[in-house]
Amino acid sequence: MRRWIKRQLDRGRQARQQRKTDSQHLLKARYHVFRSLLAGNNRAVDCLTEISIHLRLQGDSAGLVQLVHRLLEETAEMIARLENLAGGRYRGLLGVHHTIGQRLQATLARLAPSRDVPSVLPLARIHGGLKGQTGNKAAALAELRKNGLPVPDGFVISLAGCRFFLEHGGLSLELVHLLATHGADKDKHVSAATADQVKGLITGAVIPPVLAEEITEAARAFLKNGKSLAVRSSSISEDGRHHSFAGQFSSVLNVRDEAQFLEAFKQVVASNFNPRSLAYRLNAGLDPLRFDMAVLCLEMVDARAAGVLLTRSPQEPESGLMLVSAVPGLGEAAVSGSAAADLYLLDAEGRVDWSRSSIVCKEKFLACEETGGVAWRELDQDARLQPVLSTEELQTLSDCGREMERREGMPLDLEWAVDRDGVVVILQVRPMTTIGVQAADTLREQSPVLLQGLIASGGRATGRVLVVKGRKDFESIPREPVVLVMHQSFVEAANLLAQVAAVLVELGSPADHLACVAREQETPLICGLKDASSALQDGQWITVDGGHGKVYHAGAEEIEATEKAWKNGPPPLCATRIPLPPLHRDIQELVTVLHLTDAYGPTFSILECKSLHDIVRFVHEKAVLAMFSAGDEMLEENFAAVHVIDSPVPFFVSVIDLGGGLALSAPSRRRIPPESVISAPFQSLWQGITTPGLHWGPPPGGTPMGSVMSNFMTDQKSERPIGMPNYAMVSRDYCNMNARMDFHFIMIDTVASHEPRSNHIKFRFKGGGTSRERRRRRALCIGDIFEQHGFFVDVKEDLVNASLQGADKNAIEEKLVMVGRILGFTRLLDAVMGADSMIPAVARAFMEGNYALNGLPEQDEAKQGEVIFEGGNEGRA
Repeated sequence: MRRWIKRQLDRGRQARQQRKTDSQHLLKARYHVFRSLLAGNNRAVDCLTEISIHLRLQGDSAGLVQLVHRLLEETAEMIARLENLAGGRYRGLLGVHHTIGQRLQATLARLAPSRDVPSVLPLARIHGGLKGQTGNKAAALAELRKNGLPVPDGFVISLAGCRFFLEHGGLSLELVHLLATHGADKDKHVSAATADQVKGLITGAVIPPVLAEEITEAARAFLKNGKSLAVRSSSISEDGRHHSFAGQFSSVLNVRDEAQFLEAFKQVVASNFNPRSLAYRLNAGLDPLRFDMAVLCLEMVDARAAGVLLTRSPQEPESGLMLVSAVPGLGEAAVSGSAAADLYLLDAEGRVDWSRSSIVCKEKFLACEETGGVAWRELDQDARLQPVLSTEELQTLSDCGREMERREGMPLDLEWAVDRDGVVVILQVRPMTTIGVQAADTLREQSPVLLQGLIASGGRATGRVLVVKGRKDFESIPREPVVLVMHQSFVEAANLLAQVAAVLVELGSPADHLACVAREQETPLICGLKDASSALQDGQWITVDGGHGKVYHAGAEEIEATEKAWKNGPPPLCATRIPLPPLHRDIQELVTVLHLTDAYGPTFSILECKSLHDIVRFVHEKAVLAMFSAGDEMLEENFAAVHVIDSPVPFFVSVIDLGGGLALSAPSRRRIPPESVISAPFQSLWQGITTPGLHWGPPPGGTPMGSVMSNFMTDQKSERPIGMPNYAMVSRDYCNMNARMDFHFIMIDTVASHEPRSNHIKFRFKGGGTSRERRRRRALCIGDIFEQHGFFVDVKEDLVNASLQGADKNAIEEKLVMVGRILGFTRLLDAVMGADSMIPAVARAFMEGNYALNGLPEQDEAKQGEVIFEGGNEGRA
């Protein structure tokens, strides 16, 4: 009998241990699903950014279709993960996703397929209507060739072909993610590490076999005849009237075989994202994430001499003089400035002004190597001081330049070469961008830069500063040119973008939700502006240059023009802005438009999800809420399995390790010291909880708590029994804390990782043991404190929701110290809230570090007779 009893007891212990183990594994699995969902959220936002760029460019239908399909797959996976976390609570979301997907499939089917634009186009087949696929450089040379001017033969790998390469295997999304999170700093510099990562991703990628065969076949026609190729960029942004991109992209010269050709193609594509071209884009006000490059492949000219011709001398643009620079050998030495060059000034008739020209000593020249590539060679001594060009060659260049300038109607910048037979060949033509640049720079110098950050949405606007501290600031936006200044990127501001002049954000990312909407609505937005809310004053007139990421003092003329334009409210879209075609607008409505902007309002529901962007936002918010209750079941069923912090203050918390959150010398120990918890966010919270001087007892002058404590043990109206321990689920960079203290709940969910876009703090506070009015005042006081620390806050009765997103690890940890202090500071704080005047007084005391509320004004005597306690106010937060 004893043995039977012992067996039964052993079986019971084993069953309990198995249930405990299974419960722990389930909780850890839920956590990993949650982190996987956060990673999916980042990929989805990257995809939304890339789709926005495609919609604006309107050039690559195949790439757009592929991205939309990828976003459909990503959002479906996010919904499945949310269902796993929430126990099937949001089943209707999958039906909404299916409906949006069906509408998108029907809309995408109406797009003109990009396969109608071939990946390879011979120069002879290029016309003006294909400039969007071939880039400006190739289109210009094709036009010259048609007009009988001497241009080398060649072909273009179109934008569609290049994008096919970038879309293959998800390469473009990896690039968007990398550049959105580790792009240029405030001085428009891209780190060498980031540049190397980008280059490595592209040059290490596999060219799709069908594309590799098509472009190799085009190159083979030249290579098999012993000719070599020059592989160069031809971007839509390049060689335009406003932005030349001179020297920003790579060229690979003297490519002699197929293997060299394929590598050269990848090198040129990679140069779209090199540090020089990214910095150029940022300083020129262009989208750093935009890819609009084709690759131009020209028959290599074995040049005796080469250089640049400017049809107007930059020093004397009104004089009619031309400027020619010339070097022996290949022209790369002249355009890069890596070798000494002769300079010739030519008059309107092509005559050389020898008195103002300079013939320099030329010691070396660039020449083609037999096996491919180029190398420097020494120039013969007797040729070093000789003019590179003859009078006849200069006359030919002059005639060519004048004729081309007459055709184009503007000053031009030409790259040319003279081959071994003395024939002048045009290699490149673009509008001169030097003339007028000085004036633009001078204007910027006259108005000093107040702030400089990251470009999120281009455009220029003038307005008056409105520093946003919380939700209430969005409720009364004046009908005047306003520049919203926010600590973080509040998605709730999306509905206001059409009503404001511009937006400045201290945190945020060019790839976050608000930035996506700002680009759609063409509202200037700059992020990464540290301390903008303190550097700028409410009502201050400023000018926001979104294209350059800069903020200036507004001039008198700018203010006057802006006030006139806003006289009757926000001005309509500028006439120069080209609206999206109807089909692209339909796609935009179903994919990138955001309707769910108020996470705490009644419209934040499945029924209001009308786009994939809405679904991404909804899933992210609900996933965080699902984690708030994730540990309840395990804690109640396996209370003995968790560790309890040995606390020096009357705040006792049980810790559940999700993996990497604890470092225990003896795993079997139930009570552990705080330093055993190595979770970074928990340690920050604990630093705040144990702040010296933090008052964990009743506030001075507060209500006696005898009657309250008598209800503490007997209140049965709470969804969770009062007095259950506080707990924290932790990993190395994650903490989810539920604190049930007396008659209120505090819930905290936070990620403090090295990936700012994944980082957040979600804080929720509800309840209290006194009257409704006192609880309301405490809630408003807490909301005020969080607003002053840069959180977005929503207060309803005694419920406080506060959130912070997109900050770096150090900033998150700094804010968590404050949140930890809130836990002790607000304990029984409603007892001191006898008058509305106490709301700002108590908030000010916290900000000043007066946690014991010493020296607070006496409460209004009229409030002393107020009913202090209302039972049953402890509903679920």
